[in-house]
Amino acid sequence: MLPEISKILANPINIIVLGWLGIYLFFVFFVFFYKYFTISSWIKNEEEAFKSIIMSEVFPVNSSLKECIEKAEKINTLTFDACIEAAKKRAKSGLTFLSIVASTAPFIGLFGTVIGILTAFNGMKSVTTLNMIAPAIADALIATAVGIIVAVPAYSFHQILSSKIENLISTLKMQRDMYLSK
Repeated sequence: MLPEISKILANPINIIVLGWLGIYLFFVFFVFFYKYFTISSWIKNEEEAFKSIIMSEVFPVNSSLKECIEKAEKINTLTFDACIEAAKKRAKSGLTFLSIVASTAPFIGLFGTVIGILTAFNGMKSVTTLNMIAPAIADALIATAVGIIVAVPAYSFHQILSSKIENLISTLKMQRDMYLSK
């Protein structure tokens, strides 16, 4: 196993590609867990605030909308909509990174594969058999596999967080509607 890894890492392009994808993977998981727990906590607070609005006409302290509407001169639907859009913008920060990784990681891996295959063909002598070239091509394909391995969680995490953000925005809109209907 170790000699095969040293063959893959013998090419500096492979080191760059696999390092880049490794950094991507680390930040994909970091962004996901940070945003997941932050948004989950935020949703919980907003759901409690919604229950509080149902019980009384006072806008709850734990709602992110309270701070926003307190700054407004006039409280109406437009004020609430602006506050909800500000919350949506804040919640979506970091999701662009996940979508960039999901779309670029396979191409970064493919770049490593192309360079690996070019290196394999460049190293061919005048007479080459499939047994001689197949291992080099197989090693080159590892970069594409790693690119896909990075892209799949990035895309999945983006979808999970987008769903949670929609849940958050829905809760904020329910707060708005309940408050304005009283």
